[in-house]
Amino acid sequence: MLNEEEKGYVSYTFPERLLKVKKLENFGRLNQEVIRSGVCTACGTCISVCPEKALVMEDEVPKLVGKCTACGVCYRACPRTITSVKALVGDYIAAFIGKSALEKVKGQDGGVVTSLLMYAFDKGLIDAAVVTMRSEEEPWKPVARVVTDSEELLKSSGSVYSHSQTIEALVEAIEKGYRSIAFVGTPCNIDAVAKMQSQPFGLLHLFMKARILKVGLFCMDSFSYEGLKEFFEVEQGIPLSSISKMGIAAGKFNIVYDEDKTMAWPVKELDRYRSTSCHYCRDLTSEKADISVGSVGSPEGYSTILVRSGVANELLEDAMENGYLVLEPLDRNGLKRVLNLARLKKVQLYTEKRRHTYVLKYVPTTAGVPEPVERRGAIPLAEEKAEVKEGIVERALRKLIKVSGAQFVEGGSMLRFTLSNNSGKPLNDVKVRIAHLEDLFETNAWETDIETWYPFEELEFAYPRVKDDKEYLLTISDRRGTILSKKFSVEEIEGKKEE
Repeated sequence: MLNEEEKGYVSYTFPERLLKVKKLENFGRLNQEVIRSGVCTACGTCISVCPEKALVMEDEVPKLVGKCTACGVCYRACPRTITSVKALVGDYIAAFIGKSALEKVKGQDGGVVTSLLMYAFDKGLIDAAVVTMRSEEEPWKPVARVVTDSEELLKSSGSVYSHSQTIEALVEAIEKGYRSIAFVGTPCNIDAVAKMQSQPFGLLHLFMKARILKVGLFCMDSFSYEGLKEFFEVEQGIPLSSISKMGIAAGKFNIVYDEDKTMAWPVKELDRYRSTSCHYCRDLTSEKADISVGSVGSPEGYSTILVRSGVANELLEDAMENGYLVLEPLDRNGLKRVLNLARLKKVQLYTEKRRHTYVLKYVPTTAGVPEPVERRGAIPLAEEKAEVKEGIVERALRKLIKVSGAQFVEGGSMLRFTLSNNSGKPLNDVKVRIAHLEDLFETNAWETDIETWYPFEELEFAYPRVKDDKEYLLTISDRRGTILSKKFSVEEIEGKKEE
């Protein structure tokens, strides 16, 4: 029998209490996630429920005019925040941490998925499993496979951080006559199978033939294979073939290469290679799976397990009793980490900075200089200053645009600027202009137009370097005039890179 504290691990009573982190759920958090991101509905709920009467509505935007006591009421009442356990990680009936009890299993973290499916194969509970393996020809390129025994399954151990075409392999398995199939996939793959099962339009004869156990993987980010190849082989000089393990933990992308060497980078450095669909995904834990497995919330060498169906629960317990797995209840701190990361992924749907990250790259001509713009050649800076309109100084002081990065990339051949709209409001009809400065004149000027620049949205611009360059000028303007005009010296940019 479970005591009262242990019952919390398999119920919502205990997890719901974990979410009441009052110091974090204040108006500042509401302002950052909902109001400044532009998704506030102007319903006035936060104003109405504030016990301190510290909020007012100004121009259809809630504003703090009194003292916030961090009671959390406004944050939890807002229709745009996500605060319940079910909304964060979906339904589940039990939560564990676990690891493989088999010496031959060397999977990612605890090797739970591999050992669980090995048990199912050995006991004849499944005919086949749809898994993702690394390509033998192209290291770390994901390849979906249908495996039919434990030995084949062992080859699929470990995580691959790029999209895999698993649905095609699932359909192949059903068409080959397999009737009990384990399907392993990320949240987007699991969603597709769940939808096909619940709405089998045109697929009745396919899905009536097979029983499918959906094994979902926790997923925060996925990256394009070509992007990872460019990052590691071109930018870092590390061949993919030398990397034996990849993993994401604590905001770092970690690798093991050349057998025992390790390296780590902030995940943000790989953001430009992130799959575009990830900017819209809210599901961390594969909420529609029968059982979900991930590393978040468990100690090193273990995996976190959320059991969502009776069949999955029975299979997990049988695997433990037969010596395939070691299981323990997920503790308070572990569950709290899962919920916090799940909330972070849910919130990114409402954060324009995460949802809309465009890479606007100039493609050089054969001459290696930008295409002609309206005023080609050397342009005196005085001409540009004559166009500045009244009120520019006031607008500039508001720091509408944040330059978060200026660096040389692609072997030093391109200058990349990373900018974000820090105004809190959409900027319309924005013109971005980049030019090389030679004494008091602009050369090789290039410009582009942005119809709408959303709040906290990041944009990247890559500009080909000029031979014997010294300075560059970045100018951003809209219909009302110049927003930002800033010089960048080559020495300054290279100095920052060295730091």
